[in-house]
Amino acid sequence: MKKYDFIIAGGGMAGLSLAYYLLQSPLRDRRILILDREQKNRNDRTWCFWEREQQKTESTDSSALLHPFESILFRTWNAISFHGTTYAGELDMRGYQYKMLRGIDFYGFIDTELAKWPNVERKQATIQRIKDTPQGGFVIADDEPYIADYVFDSTFALKLDQPENHNLLQHFKGWVITTSMPCFDSKCAEIMDFRIGQGGDCRFIYVLPFNEKTALVEFTIFNSALLADEEYDVELQQYIDRFLPTGGYEICETEYGVIPMSDEPTQENPSEHIVRIGTAGGFTKASTGYTFHRTQRYLQEIVNNLATTGKPNRTIPWFKRRFKLYDSIFLNVLEQNRHPADDIFTRIYTENPRRVFKFLDEETHFFEEIQLFATMPFWPFLSAFFSVLRRKIAG
Repeated sequence: MKKYDFIIAGGGMAGLSLAYYLLQSPLRDRRILILDREQKNRNDRTWCFWEREQQKTESTDSSALLHPFESILFRTWNAISFHGTTYAGELDMRGYQYKMLRGIDFYGFIDTELAKWPNVERKQATIQRIKDTPQGGFVIADDEPYIADYVFDSTFALKLDQPENHNLLQHFKGWVITTSMPCFDSKCAEIMDFRIGQGGDCRFIYVLPFNEKTALVEFTIFNSALLADEEYDVELQQYIDRFLPTGGYEICETEYGVIPMSDEPTQENPSEHIVRIGTAGGFTKASTGYTFHRTQRYLQEIVNNLATTGKPNRTIPWFKRRFKLYDSIFLNVLEQNRHPADDIFTRIYTENPRRVFKFLDEETHFFEEIQLFATMPFWPFLSAFFSVLRRKIAG
């Protein structure tokens, strides 16, 4: 049985990012094994996130940057637009940028970095078992046993079946289209367009332009049930035909994904030698589905702790845990249809310039949070607050 210092179970965004940060730390000489059942050689997904511009200039300390992938960003937009119930137009970003990173570019970047290190081993294999032992974290993949001081696991699947929790899904399908006529503003991304039937859910389109004739047009739903594949296609086709003067278009790429929006408690450290990362470790923000930005920040904390203390455990201050309560309240409002989602998002984005981005990144102070809450419909959110408390107590 082969022994490693670290085994990374799952070679997706979280696992590969962790490997990169380990190799940029004092732990760069440790033996690392990365296990994944798939080769990462295609553009299987994209990640979008916002980031403050001043993070690049306020400090000369490279650790002030939340991620090292600035050079491979596919697109960056300094302006975003929004189409809601009472407002249509650009939003005040107040120093934030909206950024897009393609999976294929990320995988290529990481492949190049990992190839420099002979102490890093990658194997394509199906992981069958992960467990803790007195000797370390134990993994079986394709019937082969491996052991390490720590196993970082991004493969653990959340159950999403406990009645005291809120378990919604963010599911989406997108087309990269090339149009006959120039119809996109390449400098401005449309992050939410609610001019489609809501069907009792939260449904919107976003349009991320690459140039005047090419854009990713994506249909997104927050609810608890997936659609048939053709239903996504119908919504995309109807939106493009109604709102985009394309003069005809060609579908160049298609992407589809499902992200859990759940407040199910996660165990980032379920045992002494196993650490869960990515969605498995609770890195996905329950109320939005955003994962990339948070994952980079949390992984840096894990590696810094591991390098300085020998333990990877992150310490979460008690007052930071209030954001989990906020997520649960918001999910309850959506789950119970307490107020139309399109109006909620209109209020959030149009009445809280910049504050909304700080809030969703969990960087606001309590007074700023009170200001944001004051823009929300009072009774639906108050009812959701008491519903969350009752469910947690009952559970």
